[in-house]
Amino acid sequence: MRHALPGRVHAKRPICSVTARPKRISLVSAVVAYFIVSLVYAAPGSLDLTFGFGNGKVITPITTNADDNAHAVVIQPDGKIVVVGACGTPTVRDFCVARFERSGALDTTFSSDGKSITPVGTGNSDAYAVAIQTDGKIVVAGQCGNVGTRDFCLVRYNPNGTVNANFGSNGQVVTAVGTGDDALEAIAIQHDGKIVAAGTCALGGEDAFCVVRYNADGSLDTTFSGDGRVITSVTTDRDFARALALQADGKIVVAGYCGDTSVSVAFCAVRYLSTGTLDNSFDFDGRVTTAISNLFDVPLAIALQADGKIVVAGASTPSGGDTAVGAVRYNPFGSLDTSFSGNGTLAFSIGIGNDSAQSVAIQPDGKIVLAGSCEDGSGYVFCVARLNSDGTLDNTFSINGSVITPISANADDRVAALAIDSDGNLVVAGSCGTSPNRDFCIARYEGGPFGARNCSLDIDGDGKTTATIDGLIATRVMLGLTGSAVTGGITFPLNAKRNSWTEIRTYLVTQCGMTISS
Repeated sequence: MRHALPGRVHAKRPICSVTARPKRISLVSAVVAYFIVSLVYAAPGSLDLTFGFGNGKVITPITTNADDNAHAVVIQPDGKIVVVGACGTPTVRDFCVARFERSGALDTTFSSDGKSITPVGTGNSDAYAVAIQTDGKIVVAGQCGNVGTRDFCLVRYNPNGTVNANFGSNGQVVTAVGTGDDALEAIAIQHDGKIVAAGTCALGGEDAFCVVRYNADGSLDTTFSGDGRVITSVTTDRDFARALALQADGKIVVAGYCGDTSVSVAFCAVRYLSTGTLDNSFDFDGRVTTAISNLFDVPLAIALQADGKIVVAGASTPSGGDTAVGAVRYNPFGSLDTSFSGNGTLAFSIGIGNDSAQSVAIQPDGKIVLAGSCEDGSGYVFCVARLNSDGTLDNTFSINGSVITPISANADDRVAALAIDSDGNLVVAGSCGTSPNRDFCIARYEGGPFGARNCSLDIDGDGKTTATIDGLIATRVMLGLTGSAVTGGITFPLNAKRNSWTEIRTYLVTQCGMTISS
C-alpha cells in the first residue's frame, strides 16, 4: 500500500501534490512510531532508560577506597533525588549525602560536586534517614558515638548542601535517649515543622521502641511526653523499632520486630497520640504483634494508605526455609485487614534464595510497591514487586508482578529504600560493589503509571484523533516545545478531557511513558 499510494497520486494529481503527500505520511508515521516506542519500551516494571547512562542505573562513589553504604532516599518537590548513608571505613564513618538531578547526574549546585560528608558527634556516625522540610532544607538522621554509648544524631543541610548552623549546635543535634546504645532508624517531619525520630533504645536490660520529637530548631519538644522522649516496651522480650509513619491526624505509628531473637520474632507496631502517650484505640493498648511464619518475621518498612490502613513490610523466614518477602496490613484500629491476602498477612518469593523487602510505598491508585534485595543464584540483586490492593501480585507490572535487576558486576547489590516521584517512576536506592569499595547505586523503574498504560493519539481525550489538535500537539512535543508553545492557537472541543499543558503533560508522562520537562 505504501508503494502504491504515490503512484496512484501521480496518475491523478499534479506533481506538486506528489511531493506534499509523502511528507504528511512521514510526519504521521513518525508520530505513531513515537507513541508505539513509548508503549514498548516504557512498560510498568521496566527500567527507565532515560535515567542514568541510558540503562536506568547510576552507580556513584562518594569516597575513595572506602565503603559508601546508602540507607535512605527522598525525592524533592523539584524531582531531585537525595540519598543518604554512611561512608568510610569500619573504624571511621561519617554521614554522607548525595543529590542527583532527575537525569541521574550529580547535582553540582549541592556542595559544588553533589556530595557532602559530615562527621557528627564523637566516634562513628551513620545516617539512616532523611526528610525534606517545606523550605527545602534537608534533615539527615542516624546514630553517632562509640559502641555502648551511641545516641540519636541529626544534621540539617541548606538546599545548597552547606550545614545549616541555625539547627541545634552548629547544625547538629545529639540526643541520649535510653541508658545505653540508641539506634535511630527513621524520621518524619510534621506539618508544623516538628521532627519525629524513632528507633531502638535500651530500657533496663532490654531493647525497646523509642520516639523523640524535636522543635524545628532542633531543641527537644517538651510538649511530647514531658521531655520530648518516650520509650515503650512492646513485649516482655526485645523490641526493635525500624520504621515510622505520621498519620494526617497527628498520630505516630512505629513498626519493628519483637520477641526473643534467639528463638523467634514477629511483626509489631505501636501507635502514639500526638502528645506521646499510647493510643489505646489501636488494638486496645496501643500495641499489636503479628506472626507470619513460625520463626523470624522482621519488618523493615511502613506505609500508610489513603484509607488509613497500615502496611508493614519486611522479611519472613519459616522454619527450614529461605527468607521470603513478608507483609502485613492493619485496619486503622490495629486489627488485621482480612481483605489483604485473606488473613491480613502475606509471604512470597521473588528470587531463588533469600528475599526481603527493605522499603514499601503506596501508589495513588492504592497499589503497593515493595523493594528489596533478592538472591538470583549468583548473589544479591535489586528486586521490586507490585501488589494489587488485595495483596495479589499485579501482573501489569513486569511479567508476573515482580522484577529482578543486577546493578553492578559484583553480585552484591543491596536495596535500602524506595521513593515514587511525581511522574510515577519508582526510584530504588542502595549500595553496590564489594567491600571496601562499595558505592551508592540507584535504579529507576517505570511505575506504569498506576496500572496498565492507556496511551493513544487522542491526546486531548475527546474521543477523536485529529491532525489539527492531537497531531499538532504531538508534533510540537516531538520538537521539544513545552507549555503554551504546545497548546497555543488550538481551540479545544468542549468535551476535551485535557485542554491545558499541565493535563496534557501529565497524560504523556504517565500514560505514554515520555520524559518531558515542565
